[in-house]
Amino acid sequence: MSIRRTDGSKPTVLPTISAEAQPKNTAKTRTAPNVIKDGFGPAAKTTDLARAEQTLKPLPAPVGRLSLESKEAQSAIQTSLEHLTPATSKPATQGLRGGIQYPAFVPKNVERDELGMTHVRLDRQHEGVKVYAEQVVSHLGKDGKVSSVTGDQSTIPAGLGTQKPQLSHAQVLDIALKDFAGKPDRQPNSERVIYKDPSGEYRSAYRVEVANVNGTDNPRRMNYLVDANTGKIYEKFNTIDGFKNCPCATHGTGDAAATKGTKGAAATPPADVKVSTTPNAAIKDNATVTSKVKVADDVTVDKLKLSLNISHTYKGDLSVTLTSPSGKSAVVHNRTGGSTDNVKGDFDLSAFAGEKAKGEWTLTVKDNAKGDSGKLNSWGLAISPKATQPPTEPPKPPVPGGTADDTSLYSGKVDLKTKQGADGTFTLEDNTRGKGISTYDAKNQEEASGTTPFKDDNNVWGEATDPKRNQAAVDAHYGAAMTYDFLKDVLGRDSIDGKGEKLVNYVHVSENYVNAYWDGEKMSYGDGDGVDSGPLTALDIAGHEIAHGLTERTAGLVYRGESGGLNEAMSDIMGAGVEWYASTKNSDVKFNWTIGETAWTPTNGDATDGLRYMNDPTKDGYSIDNYKDYPKQTEVHGSSGIANNAFYLLANGGTNRTSKLEVKDGVGMDKGLKIYYRALAHYMTPSTTFAQARTATIQAATDLYGADSTEVAKVKESWTAVGVK
Repeated sequence: MSIRRTDGSKPTVLPTISAEAQPKNTAKTRTAPNVIKDGFGPAAKTTDLARAEQTLKPLPAPVGRLSLESKEAQSAIQTSLEHLTPATSKPATQGLRGGIQYPAFVPKNVERDELGMTHVRLDRQHEGVKVYAEQVVSHLGKDGKVSSVTGDQSTIPAGLGTQKPQLSHAQVLDIALKDFAGKPDRQPNSERVIYKDPSGEYRSAYRVEVANVNGTDNPRRMNYLVDANTGKIYEKFNTIDGFKNCPCATHGTGDAAATKGTKGAAATPPADVKVSTTPNAAIKDNATVTSKVKVADDVTVDKLKLSLNISHTYKGDLSVTLTSPSGKSAVVHNRTGGSTDNVKGDFDLSAFAGEKAKGEWTLTVKDNAKGDSGKLNSWGLAISPKATQPPTEPPKPPVPGGTADDTSLYSGKVDLKTKQGADGTFTLEDNTRGKGISTYDAKNQEEASGTTPFKDDNNVWGEATDPKRNQAAVDAHYGAAMTYDFLKDVLGRDSIDGKGEKLVNYVHVSENYVNAYWDGEKMSYGDGDGVDSGPLTALDIAGHEIAHGLTERTAGLVYRGESGGLNEAMSDIMGAGVEWYASTKNSDVKFNWTIGETAWTPTNGDATDGLRYMNDPTKDGYSIDNYKDYPKQTEVHGSSGIANNAFYLLANGGTNRTSKLEVKDGVGMDKGLKIYYRALAHYMTPSTTFAQARTATIQAATDLYGADSTEVAKVKESWTAVGVK
């Protein structure tokens, strides 16, 4: 078994950026004769050329990812390095290894945004060895000067890069393979790194990757951080997300459902609002007692339950009325029951459906006869709110020339871009988006490979007479197309890498496979088992998984700890964004805050049952919605609820269930998505924490809308509501 060695990057040699040579003045005092030659007119005079040059407009600077070899990128890199390691402050020995001067930072990518700013992302390096998961991002303004720097620049002890490890690549690979306990289906590899261990101490280490991704219920791309001298495994984690991997993938709500996997009615409306009071107020003869409770949540009532506890010696004496904040009243009890004592129990008051819940609710208890006494012990309300939709922008008009005549499983009629072959049939090859989108048949093999096409004779996909195997392929192809268009139209990005990267889908992976995942190169979709799920080709699932590729090509959030929770949340957020974007173009697509609901548990009769709930992450009985609970739940799917709910509150407005803090009037999906994307692409690094994500999104909103904007204020409020300060 061969081993790929990557002992740190080679020294980066950056060319000196010199001033461009100025053209010499070759004008002569005598002008050329006015002679017609070869069909062209007379030569222009020098004064004419100068005048023409003054009127020429320079080409606009490119937006997106720049080639590292380009003049623009090299200039930005040089400026960034001079800012980060000024010659006057750099020790003579910094970066020295074997007599060679190694740079402290190695350029990874350079991107220019639509605001004219340039962002230079650099990997940290120490004595010629890469520092694991540590980057800095230098931000240059329109003037080409560094305005700020994001990322870790902590001091690393001298000698960690120059000392020779006691263990070889082969030895640490054996350690990782033993722990992996399975046969990898990709070539394992290792690289020498400087690693900050969980205690915060830097170590000489190796990062080892071992993968088995094909045809398994639990695809793994395991990363191991191993001490280079002792072989101790400091940490290990799987970098592949998969829906089957998520412990929150249950079929119901609440702790019991999450534990047992029982099916339940997990719906998308916000969490129930509950308020109660214990007045212990005496009910005197022929007198009236009133008691009030205040509801802080600005929701609309769908269902309302009143719980009463009244002690009284003659039930037939009493009438009880509930009044809403708007003044609407409903009689709960009206002198019924005769001599039966007390009025206790729950009352269903559907009459309040449609009422705004926020404000004071009043309970009125009236004694209508003499000779009896009692007490209003306690009462409370349980309000089930109606589902709310986020503020949405008007749907965009359909693109001219398209025909939505292809039938999908989950998104109604869609318009697929395809390719016609020499035999006259059509295949799912889209050459109109970036470098293309291709959807292939994995033929239910364990390994998703090859280029077996789906074919159609008349280019009308999903007809009743078409092969059943083509149905899920329609959704996968459409999902990738909507993800590409969402990135382009909403976020201004050309595919996941910013340079039009081709998106490749494989459908019908393995048999009865309840999973979908991005493996770093392509999408793989299982058919589901018809019980836990149907084909995992729903729009928000496609967007979620492809967004893992977006994160890999931008911030590279490490898939463990707080950065892992953010990684998962960014995929949920972008997946919701894809579904929202598609809903503005396709009336058959219904946007909501539930992840994967169209494909999940298709036989339980509940179309809203999903994997996670961004409006109320705790609804799955596993995820958390507030940072105060992070120590109790650090698994990346469960902790993603923190940022998921922060985004929901920013875009939609609402109340965090745990903190009870409210964010009024969200900024809408378009603005919310632009803010979080900008933070991911330009201000987050592989080790970003929730607190740093707050800072990143505040800075992104400041760039886009101004420091004193409503958008910045809402970003702050939403993170505060989820306990991140």
